[in-house]
Amino acid sequence: MVDPGTMRGAETEQVKEEQGMPTPAELARLTEQFDTAQWFDFLDELDAVTRRRRQRQSEPEPPPGTDRDTLAAWIARKHFLVDSGLREIRYLPHGAPADEIRLIEVNERLANPDMDVPQIDAIGFALDVEGCPFRLLVADVDGDQLERIQDGRLSLPPGWALDGATTWGRRG
Repeated sequence: MVDPGTMRGAETEQVKEEQGMPTPAELARLTEQFDTAQWFDFLDELDAVTRRRRQRQSEPEPPPGTDRDTLAAWIARKHFLVDSGLREIRYLPHGAPADEIRLIEVNERLANPDMDVPQIDAIGFALDVEGCPFRLLVADVDGDQLERIQDGRLSLPPGWALDGATTWGRRG
C-alpha cells in the first residue's frame, strides 16, 4: 500500500478517496459550517494532533553553519515544527544589519490583529545557538495584513523591505 504521507497533490487525493477519508479541501469546507464553540473545539483537537505529530518528528539537526542565511532557514524549519498556525515565513535580509535576522511569520491563527495600525511591529528574540552572533526579529502577521503590506496600505518596521525576501512554506 502507498503511504499517503509521501505523496502530494492529486495522488494524495486519490488515495484518500479510496480509503474513505475526506480530502483536506473537503475537511476545510466541513469546518466552515461550525458554530463558534464547535470551531474552537476543532482547533483544540487540531492542536492536540499537532502536539502528537510534533512528538513523533525529530528536531532539526543543529544548523550546518552559522552564516545568517543558513541560520534563518534553520530557524524557519524549527518555527514550522512548533507552530501549526504558520502558513509562510519570509526572511528579509535586504537592508538588515549584518548581525540581524528578520522574519515575517504569516499565521492565520492570530487573535484579532489590529487592522487600524499603520505599521507592524517586530519582537526581538535571543538565539540560543553556540557561535551565533545574530539577533532575531520576528513580525507576526495574518494573511490580510500581508496583503496590506504588499499593496502599501500597511508599513513594515523601519528599514525592513520585502525586496529580495526568501519565502518558505509549510512544505519547504
